Amino acid sequence: MKSGLFFVPALYFIGNFYLYSWATRLTQPSVKLRKGVLLSLILFLALFPITKIWGRHDFNSFNQLLTLFSSVWMGLTLLFIFLALGSDVFHLLWRRLSFPWAISWPRSLSYRRLLVVGIGLGGITLGGYAFWEARNIEITRIEIPLRHLPPDLDGLSIVQISDVHYGMLQENGRLSDIVSQVNGLHPDLVVITGDLVDEAVSHMEEMKVPLANLKSRLGVMAIMGNHEFFAGVDRAETIMRRAGIQVLRNEIKVLPGGLQILGVDDPTFYRRMGLALPDFDGLVKRLDPEKPSILLYHQPLHFEEVAASGMGLQLSGHVHGPQLLPMVPFARLLYSHLRGLSHVGESYLYVSRGVGTGGPPMRLGSPPELVFIRLRSPEK
Repeated sequence: MKSGLFFVPALYFIGNFYLYSWATRLTQPSVKLRKGVLLSLILFLALFPITKIWGRHDFNSFNQLLTLFSSVWMGLTLLFIFLALGSDVFHLLWRRLSFPWAISWPRSLSYRRLLVVGIGLGGITLGGYAFWEARNIEITRIEIPLRHLPPDLDGLSIVQISDVHYGMLQENGRLSDIVSQVNGLHPDLVVITGDLVDEAVSHMEEMKVPLANLKSRLGVMAIMGNHEFFAGVDRAETIMRRAGIQVLRNEIKVLPGGLQILGVDDPTFYRRMGLALPDFDGLVKRLDPEKPSILLYHQPLHFEEVAASGMGLQLSGHVHGPQLLPMVPFARLLYSHLRGLSHVGESYLYVSRGVGTGGPPMRLGSPPELVFIRLRSPEK
C-alpha cells in the first residue's frame, strides 16, 4: 500500500526536477531568477498534497481554487515533459546522425531561450484545449446483440456512467449536469462502473442529492472502483444506497426477463492490503449460461476469460482513454483494451472513456463520454 502512495508523487517530483534542469540548462538564467523558479516549483509541488489533506476536512472556494491550480499544473507538467524530451531527443539525433543534407542548428543563447519559450507556449496551448475538452461530454450510442437476450427485451437501453471522480473539482454542479444528460436519454437501466468518487472529501455526502435524481425504469446499479476504496468504501457505499442506487458487491442481480447483472469489486485495494480477492471465477460460474448476462467490472481485465464462459457483455472504465494522448503507450503496457467496443465471438466489451477526470482536469484526444447502449436480441 505504501509503495503505491509514494510512486506517483515521486514521479511527479522527478518530472518537475527534469523540467527545471532542462529550462535552466538552455536559458542560463541569473542566480536570482533560478532561485525564484525553484521556489515556485517547490510551492507547486507542495500544493497538491496540501489541498488533498485539506479537502478531507473542509470544502470551500479557496481550497477548490488551490486544488484547481495544483491539478492544472500537474497536467501542464506532463505536457511540458513530453515536449521538452522531444526537443532533447531531436537535437541528440540531429547531432549524432550525419545527414549529408543536415543544417547546423544555431547554438546561441537567444535560440535556446526562444526554444524554451516556444515549448512553454505550446504546452500552455495544448493544456488550454485539454481543459476545454474535459468539460464537453459526448454521448456515444452503440447497439450490441446480447447473447440469449429474449425477443421481448429487444431494444432495452442502458446508460453507462463511469469514472465521475466526484471530489474537489468534480462536485455537485458537474454531477447535476451529468444526471440531467442521463435523464434526457430516458434509459431503461443506468449502471455506474466504478470511481464515482475520487478521494475522501469533507462534502462527499452532498452528492446524494443529485444522484437521487437519476431516473430509469429498472433503476440504477453501481460497483466499486479502486477510488471508492481509497475514499472509504463503506462511506461511499452508504451514500449511494441512500440515493436509491443498488450497489453490487460481488453479487448477481436478475432483472425481469432473466437479464443477469454481475457486479464485482475492483481488486486493487484487496491486493495492496494483502486481502483475499473476490472469487471472480466462482461468481461467473454462478451465472446461468442459457440466459443473457452483463458483467460490471471497473478495470478492462478478464474479458477473454469471461467471453470463454459465455458472458454476453462486459462494461468497464478506469483507463480514461487514457486522458492525455501521450500516455497511450504506457497504458498499453497494462491494458490490451483501452477504449471503445471489442468482441470475442458473441461476447462484447465496452470500455468507457469516463465522464470525469482524475488528477489534472484535462483531456487531450479523449473527450468524456456517457455511453448509451441499445441491446438487441439475436433471435429478432
